[in-house]
Amino acid sequence: MQHWLVPANTKFYDVLAAFALTETYWPMNAKISSGDVVYIYLAAPYKQIGYICDVLATGYTMDEIIKDVRPFIKGSVSNNGSSKPFMKLKAVRSIPIDKNSVLSLGKLKKNGLNGMLMGARKLENNPELFDYIEEYSS
Repeated sequence: MQHWLVPANTKFYDVLAAFALTETYWPMNAKISSGDVVYIYLAAPYKQIGYICDVLATGYTMDEIIKDVRPFIKGSVSNNGSSKPFMKLKAVRSIPIDKNSVLSLGKLKKNGLNGMLMGARKLENNPELFDYIEEYSS
């Protein structure tokens, strides 16, 4: 089992509504597998980890899941022949939105997060950050 920090762009996707469901689909930008744990980092205006999820399954195509995700997409939907796979996530915990959250961007940066979070990051590659997130998310 691996642990991942995955960004969510709230400008293009209604992340809060999607995770109000028990399960939702998410694009895969890394070698994430069933059984892994994903921490969803909410971009501006929230700037904090918002959800802890179990990965239930991987390898879905946009065609297979579009009817399930379309309600959460802000703007038009275009597949453009994309072959990016999707995973099915189950939110096991939500983190209250709070500008002073211990899982806010500022505190993550003080505890090992380097640079901008533009794609999925395997937390086992950053023990300082992983330990911090694990301590405050359990």
